[in-house]
Amino acid sequence: MNFKICRGLFMLFLAVLTSFQLFAVPMGTAKIFSYPLPSIYKASSFFELQVNGTGIPVVGYNDKYDYAQLSMSKGKAEFTISLKNGDQVSAYHISPKKLAVAGIPHGHTLSFTLYKDEYLIIKINRFRELVIVADAAEGNKPAASGKGIFNITGKPYLAVSSATELATEAVQKAIDDAAAYKGGKGIVYVPAGVYPVRNLKLKSNMSLYLEGGAVLLFSGQEKDFKISARKASQNRNITWWIATDSGAHDIRIYGRGTLDGNGKYATEKNNLGAHILAIMHTDRFELNGPVIRESGAWAIIPTRSKNLVFQNFKLFNRFDMGENDGIDVIESQNVLVKHAIGIALDDPFSTKTWMQNTDLCRNWPGKPMVQDGVVFDDCISWTYCYGYKIGQGVMQDQRNIVFKDCVVYDAAVGIGIHHKWGTASVKNVLFDGIDIERLSYQNDDHRTWAIFLMQNGDKKGSGPIDNVLVKNVLVRDQGKSPGKIKGISAATPISNLRFKNIVMPGTTGAASTLQQINMTDTSYTRQIEIKK
Repeated sequence: MNFKICRGLFMLFLAVLTSFQLFAVPMGTAKIFSYPLPSIYKASSFFELQVNGTGIPVVGYNDKYDYAQLSMSKGKAEFTISLKNGDQVSAYHISPKKLAVAGIPHGHTLSFTLYKDEYLIIKINRFRELVIVADAAEGNKPAASGKGIFNITGKPYLAVSSATELATEAVQKAIDDAAAYKGGKGIVYVPAGVYPVRNLKLKSNMSLYLEGGAVLLFSGQEKDFKISARKASQNRNITWWIATDSGAHDIRIYGRGTLDGNGKYATEKNNLGAHILAIMHTDRFELNGPVIRESGAWAIIPTRSKNLVFQNFKLFNRFDMGENDGIDVIESQNVLVKHAIGIALDDPFSTKTWMQNTDLCRNWPGKPMVQDGVVFDDCISWTYCYGYKIGQGVMQDQRNIVFKDCVVYDAAVGIGIHHKWGTASVKNVLFDGIDIERLSYQNDDHRTWAIFLMQNGDKKGSGPIDNVLVKNVLVRDQGKSPGKIKGISAATPISNLRFKNIVMPGTTGAASTLQQINMTDTSYTRQIEIKK
């Protein structure tokens, strides 16, 4: 056999071997990391969970869902959910559906297998949902003590885990010391436990690490906090609970702990709302890993900032509290939101721009800015409102915004642009690879998979929406009302809106007309296209 033939066969063998390595399922057993149930949380009354024989605490949260959190290495992880009341598993579904996770019911248990970390929402019988968030094993967990580590329970801070004793001074002093650390980039270490705190100010060149089982708890009393804004629609004061210093840079929050906004108590008992994270006029900020829970206002507001990354976070808000958006990216540039789950009554993932005299904005540092370069990638949304949205505020231009490879577990509207307030433009938008599973709710008169809508909310007119591409969308539920493409006038139409490879319920191929994708409520449009 000549050299060329031998070399060709060898290269073919390598190609086959590489292909096998890329697509073969890892057969080793995953290592499982469980975290203690914080003392202020109750165990679920409905579910128990084991993964590879390790018990994982399930938090009993609200009447819509409970949740469980763990980390795992790559490999085979066998999950077993048990119904505590002993009911037989008669019906179930596991989302995201695109993962095709196969469940095995057996008596009062449901089992399934994962080979890598995933975020899942599981419905069994008529019980509330169970949200399971499995993260990758921590590869960057710091030591609890040592050079550059500022442990809030160590000297001189001496914070005590308690549901009632405030730890604000200890945590803020640790933040200040970490920022001043001469070695650079000091780390504030928050060990497992519960630490009620008032306002905290994050500073440049520091990290805040939340160990699994650690909770920073919003204490909830208005007298404890600096009032940052007044929300007219709720007749409520708002505080920036954990905020960055204006002009700060190089800040990181990470770990598997929880930032708990204590929103039910704070809003109902004290009529006080809190932005859990207010990233204000900041450069190079990263959030990676924590649970963000029960916000009494928009939970995360990156505002007039740039070069931001939010990944692997779990936003668990309630459905019996309004105006509790998940992450609202506001007047910022170069922002990545990646691999996250957002659950809230209001929009979990959205972008907005405002004017300085808008009620929430009067104390924002700097001047209003354009929004440019925002990406939402590999997210899961569950809401009564829009799964993924631009607007309602468009008082400064919003451009180059991408939503890709995202799932709508349930919503009123799957995806959309709602240009209600302001006269600026929305331009260069991409929705790509969106999987819309269910549309069970109603938002105004909307219950549909997509809306592109202008409204003259502030009686100043509206701005254009231009150059929007919607492609590779699987619509499993189109809702009960038609989709909308509605400009405000012939002078400000919706233009250059293109649909490509939209698959509607009950079909196997891409739609070729607006009627087939249920986009029948249209006015003031220009250059609307649909292609297979």
